[in-house]
Amino acid sequence: MKKREALPLNEILDEILRQNNLDIGLDGARARQAWKESMGEAVDKCTTALYFDKGALHVKLSSSVLRNELFMNRSRLIERLNAYIGRPVIKNIYFK
Repeated sequence: MKKREALPLNEILDEILRQNNLDIGLDGARARQAWKESMGEAVDKCTTALYFDKGALHVKLSSSVLRNELFMNRSRLIERLNAYIGRPVIKNIYFK
């Protein structure tokens, strides 16, 4: 039997989920977690609804000023959130 280099458990689980197309449901959870963790407490307080559907993160905000500011920086936010997740999960962000 040939010895192989040990892999971290999270990489093994991610590969199993990906091979069986079970990671789709986790993408939404990862996207929502990335938003909460990387955007900070002030933005999280203004976020009233957050859901992920077909590559798009839908964010409802209570502040129109914040909504406009985030809209102007949407492409950087997508890069930042995908970097947090570790792969390109979020293709677009819609602000309401």
